[in-house]
Amino acid sequence: MTEPITQADSRNSPDFRLIFESLPNQYIVVDPQRRVVAATDSFLAATRKQRNAVLGRDILLVFPDNPNDPTANGTTVLRESIERVVATREADILPVQRYDMELPDGSYEERYWQPLNAPVFDGNGEVTCIIHGAEDVTAQELRN
Repeated sequence: MTEPITQADSRNSPDFRLIFESLPNQYIVVDPQRRVVAATDSFLAATRKQRNAVLGRDILLVFPDNPNDPTANGTTVLRESIERVVATREADILPVQRYDMELPDGSYEERYWQPLNAPVFDGNGEVTCIIHGAEDVTAQELRN
């Protein structure tokens, strides 16, 4: 078992930002006001976004609904889930959700995601941010 990192060891501690950004899974972190505070490289690659274009912005503005799909409800589902996580302080695992991604030319590509939202607590037990995981399951959904 490894020993916990102490303040004296901080100069030798791992770079947790770099570790998070390098995770192979697709995660983005938002604060309770839905502002993006972190994203994995995998998430950014899957959504064709640049880190500097998403940090500090409302996730619902970064990833809008497809305006050409009158049934699109991804932003509503995401907003409600984040609100539930903040209110209940519990993870919220959602069913597969269609949430099309905007392409550089302004068109949208049909995409499906398996989303989850989980709270992160500060030292006082308050929700300080929400980890949003979104596994791209488009290939599976389109096969079905």
